[in-house]
Amino acid sequence: ARTARAPAPAQAPQPAAAPAQAPAHQGPVEVMQTRARHILIKTSTVMSDEMARQRLEQVRQRLVSGGAKFEDMARQYSQDATAPQGGELGWLNPGETVPPFEAAMNALKPGEISQPVQSPFGWHLIEVEERRQHDATDDMARMKARQILFERRAQPAFEDWLEQLRAQAYIDNRLEKQQKIQQNNR
Repeated sequence: ARTARAPAPAQAPQPAAAPAQAPAHQGPVEVMQTRARHILIKTSTVMSDEMARQRLEQVRQRLVSGGAKFEDMARQYSQDATAPQGGELGWLNPGETVPPFEAAMNALKPGEISQPVQSPFGWHLIEVEERRQHDATDDMARMKARQILFERRAQPAFEDWLEQLRAQAYIDNRLEKQQKIQQNNR
C-alpha cells in the first residue's frame, strides 16, 4: 500500500531537441591527427614504478640501436589490448588520450620514440608514425548525432527512475504531528 503523499509536481514542458550549446560551427573543422604505437607496462605490487620504467628504458635502447622493431617489442612486452597489433593505436585526435601521454606524443616527430612516460595506466613507450591534418567535420556531426540520440533515449529512463524514487519516498512530517498533539492537549 502506498503512503499518502503530495502529488508529483507538474513537469515543465521540455524544449524540442534544441541544441544545448552554441550554434554549430560552420565550415570545416581541421584537427591534427597523430598515428602512433605504444608499449604499456602496468605497475602492480609485483611490478614497481621503477621496475616498469627500467624495463622500458631497456626496450627503448634496443629500439633506438636498431636491434628491434617497435611492433615486435610491443607484441612481446606490452600489457595493453593493442599488443597483438604491435601496439597500433591508429589515428588519434587531440584529447583522445590522457594528458601525460598526449604531451609526450605531441613532443615527438614522426619516427621518434619517447622516453618512458608515466600515466594513470602505467608506463608507456610511444612511437609516432605520422601526422596529418584531418577534416573532422563529419566526425563532429556523427558525435553530435550520437549525443542527441543518447539524450533522447536517456530522458524517458531518467523520468521513470525519478518516478520510482518518488513512489518509494516516505516523508514523516514530525512538526505537523507535534502540532496535532499540542492541539489535542489543549
